[in-house]
Amino acid sequence: MIEIRPATLTDAEAIAKTVRLAWAGKVAPDSSGHAETAEKVEKDLERGYAWVAKDDRKIVGTVRLVRHPHEIGVWEVKKLGILKEYRKQGLGAELMNVLLAKAIDMGIKELRLAVRHDQPRLLEWYAGFGFVHDPKLRYSSPNPLTPLPFVMKKTLEVMS
Repeated sequence: MIEIRPATLTDAEAIAKTVRLAWAGKVAPDSSGHAETAEKVEKDLERGYAWVAKDDRKIVGTVRLVRHPHEIGVWEVKKLGILKEYRKQGLGAELMNVLLAKAIDMGIKELRLAVRHDQPRLLEWYAGFGFVHDPKLRYSSPNPLTPLPFVMKKTLEVMS
């Protein structure tokens, strides 16, 4: 049975490896995900949260929620990845739903994410979670090796 739980700093190396493996053969070689390191994961965890999907003792999927470096009230969804043999089981959606619930609980006003220029099919997948493409927005940390990504945003309604 696969468990989804919050990540800890001790998961950083396994998360980095999971992102690299999940993106291998799926995302272009110039993607920043292929150079993912435990140090990058740790930096994101210092500024936010991450979740992992675990099958027994192995991390098979992950996603992060990280405070935007320049805009108050804006957080970013980063590095969603599911290992190939675990795809098409709804784990990506489960991870996104856990992330969205946390964002709402925290009172976050807006979420953003970036979709690589060569993966436009993901725009529709994220739209299913209420994200919309906003061509006026620029990603906070674009990959200098690639064309600018599509930036999507989701405005969250805070319950009062």
